[in-house]
Amino acid sequence: MPRFEPLPVPRRYNTLRLLGHTYSSLDTFYAISLVTDLRRPLFADVKLAKSILVCLLSDQTLNYMRLRAFTLMPNHLHLIAAVRESKKTLSELIGRFKSYTTQIYWKRSQEIMNARKVELPSTNPIRSKANDTSLLAALKTWRACLRPEVVRFANWPEVKPQHFSKKCLWQSRLFDHVIRNGSDLRQNLNYIAMNPVREGYVTRPEFYPYTGFLE
Repeated sequence: MPRFEPLPVPRRYNTLRLLGHTYSSLDTFYAISLVTDLRRPLFADVKLAKSILVCLLSDQTLNYMRLRAFTLMPNHLHLIAAVRESKKTLSELIGRFKSYTTQIYWKRSQEIMNARKVELPSTNPIRSKANDTSLLAALKTWRACLRPEVVRFANWPEVKPQHFSKKCLWQSRLFDHVIRNGSDLRQNLNYIAMNPVREGYVTRPEFYPYTGFLE
């Protein structure tokens, strides 16, 4: 796992499309950003955030998508991914994922609107008193992730039940960028790792529970 350092300027993945590229190459990874409708901070709700990541990491998704890295922010999701079958295109896989997760969102939004309550990160996180160096090493290499219940978030956006009154989860468009070489991949991995730190949610990238790296 490379060492992550902050990028000097945040980047967006809405440029550098390749003319004539089919987006179905098995050897090509893409940096993808999916943004919530109206940029509502829907994933600030802990229960919804967990459900979205369960869907992302499910066999149903990974049987078709080669997932290299991800981070789920309160109003968007960053991925580095590729297709597993040449007959499938990136847009098809993302469309399928958006459809699955929209159904999850509908179910959760009904719960929130009925209870008039969202599930926010704990203000009194459960902290371990043990000095477990092996766990710390695993966190730094992303072989383990902290649970949201043990993390104290800073600057977490305010999310209210009325944010869940709209039916749409995602914006119709997505931002994508073709990963061209090893340097480009490292830069995008760095962007994903440091995004929660730049937003001020955590002080170190390995403390953010909604980030992951897969081989």
